[in-house]
Amino acid sequence: MSEYASKAISARAKLLPDVCNLSIGEPEFGPPEHLVDRVLADDLTRAALLDAVNRYEHSAGSAELRQAIADWYQRRYGMIVDPDTEIIVTHGGVEAIALALLSATDDGDPVAITDPSYMLYERSVATLGRTPVSFRRPAADCEFQALAGDDASFARDFGGARAVIVNSPENPTGYMLTADEWALLGDIAARNDAWIIHDEVYDTMAFDRPHLPARGVEAVGDRAIMINSCSKKFGTPGLRIGWMVARRDLIEVAKKAHDYLYLGVNILFERIALRMLQDPAIEQWFAGNNARLRERRNIAISALTPEQGYSWNRAPKGGMFLLPDVTAMHRRLPAAVRDADRSVGATVASYLLDERQVAVVPGEVYGPSVDQHVRLVLCGDEKTFRLAVERLARPLPAG
Repeated sequence: MSEYASKAISARAKLLPDVCNLSIGEPEFGPPEHLVDRVLADDLTRAALLDAVNRYEHSAGSAELRQAIADWYQRRYGMIVDPDTEIIVTHGGVEAIALALLSATDDGDPVAITDPSYMLYERSVATLGRTPVSFRRPAADCEFQALAGDDASFARDFGGARAVIVNSPENPTGYMLTADEWALLGDIAARNDAWIIHDEVYDTMAFDRPHLPARGVEAVGDRAIMINSCSKKFGTPGLRIGWMVARRDLIEVAKKAHDYLYLGVNILFERIALRMLQDPAIEQWFAGNNARLRERRNIAISALTPEQGYSWNRAPKGGMFLLPDVTAMHRRLPAAVRDADRSVGATVASYLLDERQVAVVPGEVYGPSVDQHVRLVLCGDEKTFRLAVERLARPLPAG
């Protein structure tokens, strides 16, 4: 098993003095400040504690939380989800992805993963005994449509895969699928009796396009398995409460796998997740976070220019990451810094850490197609972000 790169880089950065850490997606904006006192007063009481620690949770999670999740989809997207049969509460989005793979595919089955994509997908697929099948996705305004046009195998049958994992909004690129792209994927899935696993954990962070849950697209429908969590949208990665939405028969299988592996989620944390999902002021809070992330994206793209060695063939449309191409910076680094045995992105990431005191992630961990890129996060504290951009924008060495 390969190392979890962004965690390793972040851990190294924390040991170094005066480093601006833009390597790991731990939002500084959560939990919602206006809810903290309510959580402390009402959800972390003696009675709540004793209730939580003296029993196992239901396999699917609490009925109240599942209803709140169903209400989430109806309120935001006009989508009807049955809280009793089509939702399971999980240990974050990561468990939901594992359950989706265990429930929808068999040992050895191919699972399609695009290049680039979140580093965890390929490793999860392989760890669970499935076979990752990677498809290089071009940088374009409609990336999946371009891929279908250029790659006959993918356009025909996902390369024979039983499922395809799609992250929209996406880590690391910030790409968001259009309705036409979802319809295209749905048509391919229907022809090949395949599943579409939609990781939508950045759903509230949409800048340039509206977020579309795959299940809400008619051509996808009940072939969608939707993955979501509280970690990113509420800024609570340590809460470890997520969920999966899928049709009834798959949820029944997922509940069994969940029992075999986990038994149940943390009941005390479910109470906190319920309060956040039901908060009447939460949409206003999301809007403020979204505006801040959009502003930071614009600041970074304006400051990190081709003159400084950055190019933006993949300017994000949502999410909380940036993925600039740093080929031009690599060319202008001192010969002693350039390493023929390392990718462009890995070389530049080391240079930025050692010489600029900014920690970023080499693009290669998200796929070979972006090994000339580095990934930056937008969700840290304001002071760190501003200082990091200032350091990243410094002039390159002459010659």
